[in-house]
Amino acid sequence: MAHHRILLVSAAMGGGHLQIARELERRLRARGHTTLLVDQLSVMPGPTGRWLGRLYIWLVNRAPRIYQWVYQTFFLARQKGGERAGVPVRLALSGLRRVADGFRPDLAVSTYPLCSLALGELRRRGQLSCPAVTVLTTFSVNYLWLHPAVDLELCISGPAAEDVTRRTGRPAAVCGPVVRDAFWDHAGDGVGVREGLGVDGDRHLALVTTGSMGLVGDAVTAAEAIASLPDWVPVVLCGHSEMLAEQLAQVEGAVAVDWSDDMPSMMAAADVLVDNNCGMAAKEALACGLPVVTFRPISGHGRDDTDALAGLGLTDRVDEVSELQAALARILHDPRCRRDREDRGRALFVADAAEMLEQVAARAGR
Repeated sequence: MAHHRILLVSAAMGGGHLQIARELERRLRARGHTTLLVDQLSVMPGPTGRWLGRLYIWLVNRAPRIYQWVYQTFFLARQKGGERAGVPVRLALSGLRRVADGFRPDLAVSTYPLCSLALGELRRRGQLSCPAVTVLTTFSVNYLWLHPAVDLELCISGPAAEDVTRRTGRPAAVCGPVVRDAFWDHAGDGVGVREGLGVDGDRHLALVTTGSMGLVGDAVTAAEAIASLPDWVPVVLCGHSEMLAEQLAQVEGAVAVDWSDDMPSMMAAADVLVDNNCGMAAKEALACGLPVVTFRPISGHGRDDTDALAGLGLTDRVDEVSELQAALARILHDPRCRRDREDRGRALFVADAAEMLEQVAARAGR
């Protein structure tokens, strides 16, 4: 297989999209390819990219109804190709084109919706000569991911690929979620994590995640509900949210920690993952066989992703405290349910996205 130059474009809108891009970069480099990973926010004029990232956090945490309107208006509603989210996309085009002109890639890859629109727009204008591929990182599909000039979409589930095909009229491929090998190797030190957190081995640990940005949602209510159960301890990853850590300090029995870089060990220590958006942590949990429960998902994409994952039989979407407690009891006391979750989750990982990207680059170079 010939070596190729592959441009990866993502955005620091939470940690998941960039993390997936970094894992793709690691795999592609291991296969001998030259890569360049670009945060699209960094090529936007002045502080525009930083403002966009901060606006997203503010909308989700402080104005969920406004974010839901934004999601319905720009993510879900049909619009003319190339016009969707026009302002932030246009602001990125010049910088992204300069990067592409300097790097001269054989393939350009996006792992974030606005990046897919930008690459597609450069393709439409004839300013990006190589193929552009979108790696959809979500279980649900919306139009913000899709530009008519993008050459291919890789999806993390079969239903998502079918939805892309329905919306675009062109075939999509299925690669499965992209997670680090450590989640498959079971190399995490779960015992060490429990000891460090002061959680006895005979107690059940619920790992509550809110994303790297600490998207608060109802994490405090979830922690209270779990802590009230006999022999359960909620361990909440607060991301970079000091406000969430301060709130959890008032919840008796809860353990609040900063975001951990050793998520394989955190998951090895846990009996269940409780999240609020079916993001990166949920995909990692599926790889290592940790059951997922989604409590009061955040507005917009969080709700749609949760519904899509629930449709695959891989999470319980629960909105009431009693439902959350019942879901934890079912996962703990029903071995068949747990085994079914493990089997269904691991069955999603059908192919190596890096190998599929390599094949696209090879076909383009013929």
